[in-house]
Amino acid sequence: MFNLQSWRSKWLLGVCTILAACTANSQPDPSKPSPAIGNVVQSKQELARAVLSEIGIAQQYDRYLGNIVDITVAPANYKPKFHTWMQGVLAREAGWKHAESKYLTRLEATFSEAELQELLTLAKQPLMKKLMQAEVQAYGDAAPERRKRLDKVWNDYNSGRIQMPPEILKETEQPRR
Repeated sequence: MFNLQSWRSKWLLGVCTILAACTANSQPDPSKPSPAIGNVVQSKQELARAVLSEIGIAQQYDRYLGNIVDITVAPANYKPKFHTWMQGVLAREAGWKHAESKYLTRLEATFSEAELQELLTLAKQPLMKKLMQAEVQAYGDAAPERRKRLDKVWNDYNSGRIQMPPEILKETEQPRR
């Protein structure tokens, strides 16, 4: 015989189970950060800035800028205190903080938000960090040879062993605009 009381209880239990399952599936996964908390949506500029920061462009920019001291003033092994001081002056007066907006503008113009997010993800990967560190180390390892060659070029230029083409010489004689 059909028991209405038992059927209602089973039906109610089934509906509650389905409702509980649906409610549980609609809740955020506690093991993942909430979008409102951990995954704040970043603007394109914030993504570009994060990419540049993650790969160390600011430090590279100032490091490369320091080569101007090697070329125009003095190699590091010649007056090392002056060399270090001048690199600091260049970084402060013409360094990254003066160029950052141009880099951000270029990245924003070149990459979509999705591409910037992908670049940021790549930049955070241990292998990419290792590559960037190897590049920094290689640049540092090449410094003595680079400085020696830059010093030779500068000395050869100043002593007249490197001749300037006439059209370049003519241009250098014109006043700056």
